[in-house]
Amino acid sequence: MNEEMLVRAAKNFGTPLYIYDLKEIENRIHKVQKTLEGVEHRIFFAFKSNSNFHLLKRMRAFGCGADVVSMSEYKMAKSVGFTSDEMVINGNGKTEDELGIYLKDKVRYINVDSMEEVERFPKNLSARVAIRINPNVDAKTHPHISTGLRENKFGVDMKEASKLIHTLPANLKLVGLHCHIGSQITDVSPFIDTLNSLKLFIDKEDLKLEFLNIGGGWGVDYLHNGTELSTEKYREKIVPLLKKIGIPIHLELGRFIIGPAGYLVTKVLEIKHSSFKNFIAVDASMSTFLRPILYNAHHHIEFLSNGSKILVDVVGRVCESGDTFGKNREVKTPKVGDLGIIYDVGAYGYSMASNYNLSLRPAEVIFDGKDFKLIRRRETFDDLIRL
Repeated sequence: MNEEMLVRAAKNFGTPLYIYDLKEIENRIHKVQKTLEGVEHRIFFAFKSNSNFHLLKRMRAFGCGADVVSMSEYKMAKSVGFTSDEMVINGNGKTEDELGIYLKDKVRYINVDSMEEVERFPKNLSARVAIRINPNVDAKTHPHISTGLRENKFGVDMKEASKLIHTLPANLKLVGLHCHIGSQITDVSPFIDTLNSLKLFIDKEDLKLEFLNIGGGWGVDYLHNGTELSTEKYREKIVPLLKKIGIPIHLELGRFIIGPAGYLVTKVLEIKHSSFKNFIAVDASMSTFLRPILYNAHHHIEFLSNGSKILVDVVGRVCESGDTFGKNREVKTPKVGDLGIIYDVGAYGYSMASNYNLSLRPAEVIFDGKDFKLIRRRETFDDLIRL
């Protein structure tokens, strides 16, 4: 999407504004499918990465299933047209009431997170389950999005998984294993370690499974320097291991599919110069986009300006020192009112937005290659007090 289109969208819908490139989303789904050619597989889109109603309808149209981690995500999946058989239930801390609803609706399967969770399943209803394995593999990512180490809260270790397999109640049918070691992984080696470990476990337990759910975690190029997970290396190193395991593969992808397809357009409010450093304040904030402060995440930032280069901190308007999108960035000096673009915000952008400082959440639009369509209107003050 070129600068002219981004400017047009900002003019029509205001700022701050989330924009999603529909063609890029479709292209990235095809990229995953091409990478896994020769392996029977199914993609389940991770609702937590982006839960916009209209985008989720598109995901189903593109052939994705639904990876949901809460009752509200489950209800959203149903409201956009996903059938129960197209849903995988994830997450820890599932309640008895929630499990009862999932079982009555006959979801495709539930990824069991612990032995304690099994005890909360209704005894009078049957369910298809997969056990979430924690293989103690370092995903080499940020600690807050690492999920496959023994210190992380998710899943069970191999010893406990073995015990769980052999003590499952009669109403729970083991149909698969699940393993998600973390997010934003750009090196294939953690996947190799994980799959080798899972293959040994499956063989040792002599399991006859319908599928292996290998989670997601495919990293994207936030730095704009070629650091995205190499699908070529994945096909070379990982696909042979998947073929060796020899059962259908399920993936739970969100960021890789929609992250690079998202743009956050924001307007310059102030250029502040001090004796120590320079600041550019914009009308977006940590309430609009949390990832930079939550994960110390790097996102490429540009200002649509013809000014000379300047070293700045790009900051928001929330009353927190941490409300910063980027420190010591070299950008073109903008003028007040110029537009800034924060890239690769399609995943964990709006879905993490809040009303902190009574900020109003922004509008969202999609671009289909020709036209923009509003898919969530801008929040108003009346919306804040309506509850």
